[in-house]
Amino acid sequence: MEYLIGQRIGRRWRQRVHRPRTTYLSLSEEECRCKLRLSRQAVTDICNLLADELETNACCPYALPVAVKVTAALHFFASGSFQHPLSSVGGISQSAVSAAIHAVTSGLVRHANEFIKFPMRPKSQERVKRDFWANFGFPGVLGAIDCMHVQLRAPSENALIYVNRKGTHSINIQVICDAKCKVTHVFANYPGSSHDSYILANSAIPALLQRDPPPEGWLLGDSGYPLKTWLITPYIMPTTVREISFNRKHTETHAIIERTFGLLKMRFRCLDKSGGALQYSPQKVAAVFVACCVLHNIAMRYGCLLDINEDMLQEFRRRNAELHVPMPVNPNTAAAARARRDQLAEELHHL
Repeated sequence: MEYLIGQRIGRRWRQRVHRPRTTYLSLSEEECRCKLRLSRQAVTDICNLLADELETNACCPYALPVAVKVTAALHFFASGSFQHPLSSVGGISQSAVSAAIHAVTSGLVRHANEFIKFPMRPKSQERVKRDFWANFGFPGVLGAIDCMHVQLRAPSENALIYVNRKGTHSINIQVICDAKCKVTHVFANYPGSSHDSYILANSAIPALLQRDPPPEGWLLGDSGYPLKTWLITPYIMPTTVREISFNRKHTETHAIIERTFGLLKMRFRCLDKSGGALQYSPQKVAAVFVACCVLHNIAMRYGCLLDINEDMLQEFRRRNAELHVPMPVNPNTAAAARARRDQLAEELHHL
């Protein structure tokens, strides 16, 4: 009995030996960009940005340094690996990885407004319109809008409303980007069964673009959206050379949002179906998506660009298109909206 008690005491006071905890600081610049999708300097600045929120009690023997938490979370975003000890950035348990992902995600979401900004001021609007004109030859564009599905496990509540057209569970997320694939708006509040137009109607975008006086510009949307004076969509059934030409130019310009989706899924494999459905609640999946958009914009700020594979981009487009429902033809579309599109078509036809 005394021997057994002595064994317990010995175990109680035995010094705990931690496995080495590798962080991005041990990675080369090339390895950091490959494994975490960001430069070393970008990751350092993210650590500084989230330092106050990620700091834990230094007296706790199990507390993880900020750099370890950020490295683990970024590896998850980049690889789509779920809750496994990360051998490449290892030395921490599954539960610690999970806690780090949650903490870093929450921190990035709290800072989202600093990195994801829709152009509201005339100067920023002019810059965005100038970029779209220079890159695509389409005038007055304030952004390209579309929705993207992110797969998730069947939620424990209201699972049926998350079932999309393909019979899988997802959330449907509205995104706007500029001409350089920078995300300028995210609205991640609706399940996979929600129509793109319904999500738009319940977002802040209509109020922003219908205010008095309205901004001098418009969004470009696909056939999943209704035609508005501030939302230009293609002709559903083009019959003239002018309308066909307009649709071609519209498609070429609007494709920038599909490219942005492709970049997001290539950079952050956790968002792509090939990485498996996210094993979180819809609310957490939405938060992960917003966090990835923040990281995407940070990556672009630091010049961490990707050479997107065009075949892979086409596959992303195909899978995303399968989940979307076109708007029915509406003969009651406002005359002002039809007139604006016709005027744009005429201008583009004579360029």
